[in-house]
Amino acid sequence: MSKIVLITGCSSGFGYITAKSLSERGFTVIPTARKKSDLKVLPNTVQLDVTWSQLKINRFIDSVIKKYGRIDVLINNAGYGHLGLIGDLTADDVRGQLETNFVGSFKVIKSVLPHMRQMESGLILNVSSMLGLFSIPNHGIYSASKFALEGLSQSLRLEEAKSGVKVVMVNPGVFATSFREKIKVAPKAVREIPSGANPLLFAKLVEKIINTKNPQPRYIVGKEALTVRTLLKMPTFLKDILLRHYFT
Repeated sequence: MSKIVLITGCSSGFGYITAKSLSERGFTVIPTARKKSDLKVLPNTVQLDVTWSQLKINRFIDSVIKKYGRIDVLINNAGYGHLGLIGDLTADDVRGQLETNFVGSFKVIKSVLPHMRQMESGLILNVSSMLGLFSIPNHGIYSASKFALEGLSQSLRLEEAKSGVKVVMVNPGVFATSFREKIKVAPKAVREIPSGANPLLFAKLVEKIINTKNPQPRYIVGKEALTVRTLLKMPTFLKDILLRHYFT
């Protein structure tokens, strides 16, 4: 039987390319999109807005379970970026960023987790970012949302170690997707984003993770992967010097 994969945020970017790639590889994919106008981007796309209430998301997940029998893989991909200097952003900017990138993922996990526990199996794959491992100027609240997702994922992985539910983080760098065009930019923010890697690299990694019996807790993917691993090993003062030099 093919694995049943639910993916949030499939109107474009990683969600779209991953849903399309996995479908072509024989998985039963349930792509979701926030807006009704995006429901025709892929076959079988259904509406799911991660900012809905917990009750409404619960009802949505129950309807998926009723139709498909189970959910083997949840890919929390929905999210957006908001750039700006911390001093120029508002509390509403912060709430909006966290509500989608972090709280939304939490609510979908909370709805899916009881079903996976009952099956004593399942994979929750949370899409973070390299900026979930460290931050740079103008990306403070985006990084904060991903830092929060990192903490939640690490704790969840330990809590579910004996339940059969696996939790994996994927930390992509810059990829050539429409995510870059949809970034919100505050006044005075610097918006210089380099050309990115082919998003099929991300989709192939996701397929590899799904097919791995005991996946790693974290996968860093993209042209910047080696640089990021090197940065993470550096003393803080040296890392700060390099990041200030390149991003201010």
